[in-house]
Amino acid sequence: MKLKVLITAAIILFMVIAATSFAQHKPHSTNAVKKPLQQITAFTGQVTGWVNNDDFVYDGLYLQSGATKYMVKFPTHMGLELTTAIKTGSTVTVNGVEKASSTGEKEIKLVSIIADGKTINESTPAKAATAPAKELTNSSGKITQLQKDSHGKVNGFILENKTILRVAPPVAEQIVKLAVVGTTISCTGEKQILHNGEATSEIYTIIRCKTITINGKQYLTK
Repeated sequence: MKLKVLITAAIILFMVIAATSFAQHKPHSTNAVKKPLQQITAFTGQVTGWVNNDDFVYDGLYLQSGATKYMVKFPTHMGLELTTAIKTGSTVTVNGVEKASSTGEKEIKLVSIIADGKTINESTPAKAATAPAKELTNSSGKITQLQKDSHGKVNGFILENKTILRVAPPVAEQIVKLAVVGTTISCTGEKQILHNGEATSEIYTIIRCKTITINGKQYLTK
């Protein structure tokens, strides 16, 4: 009787192990990773302006196509090439996929752009032979404006000498309690350097702060 019970238990254990192994090795359904094909459309219109990120580096343009205004986003490393080849008011054709942006604007995911008979394709950045050296610097001046990111959070302090002190929003929240517009503030940090292919829309010195000094007291910001 005991032998029969042991045999039965062994059979049940074998079946459980086999079922578990099958479940672990069962092929995943391909339906979970399927994405609908995105049709590329040609949008022809006039370039009405340029878009830049928080560091004033170009990363997009506005295209007026008929009655519709689109924002065409592109990688920052294409900024120099595109701003050199295209002028505001030029008629271009953008090949891409339309989508809704986080701000509610109509946006085109760029595939290529045709300007003056030349086709410029969206590309990955070329690898630099050596990384640009980080330059440690310092600056001081009165705050003339608080800079905010796309979410409305302060991420920088614009000084009267056209310098922007860049800090992370959680740090900025604490600093604004100590330094308002008109306060003299100083910092040490790394000066922003443009990478290959990037172009800037403003002449600002941007410093990513390591320390900030307010009213004679120095604070670590990183």
